[in-house]
Amino acid sequence: MGSVSITAVPSEARNQADARVGLSLTARPNRSLSLQARRWVAVGMCIPVLVVALAFAAQGAWLVMPFAGLEVALIVLAYRWLRSGDGDFETVRACGHELLLQRSIRGRSEEARFNLHWVQVVFEPAGIARKSRLALRSHGRLHPIGELMTDEERSAAADYLAARIRHARAACA
Repeated sequence: MGSVSITAVPSEARNQADARVGLSLTARPNRSLSLQARRWVAVGMCIPVLVVALAFAAQGAWLVMPFAGLEVALIVLAYRWLRSGDGDFETVRACGHELLLQRSIRGRSEEARFNLHWVQVVFEPAGIARKSRLALRSHGRLHPIGELMTDEERSAAADYLAARIRHARAACA
């Protein structure tokens, strides 16, 4: 589902405190096909629909054409919807005595800053009919993260974040 990058020491560490804490987690959607390959898949799905519809129309069953056009339109809309999420990301990283959450999902951007001493990692394992949930909580506010991750990645990210935040608190003390 997603592609998660966890680094022990962020390359963009702004100062020695950031390098000591070493907390950086980034999640992006998993795109196994390039943009060009996705276009070819969409074209490959549309051509057979149109060929069959034209064959039926040539034999006098022209009422098939509007439905074929609707099917092609739905394929194009699905392709555009998938493409709209290409720039999605979620990033959690330490910046001095703060934890910075940045996320952009389907054009909605959010940024939140947390004091390292007050932030909590909240993880709820997957249930029978629901996905696991991962969030950062501070001062009564809950900020969900991990939307771009699988259940296993959310679990690993929760362990990683909790351990690195404990380490950060110890380093700042």
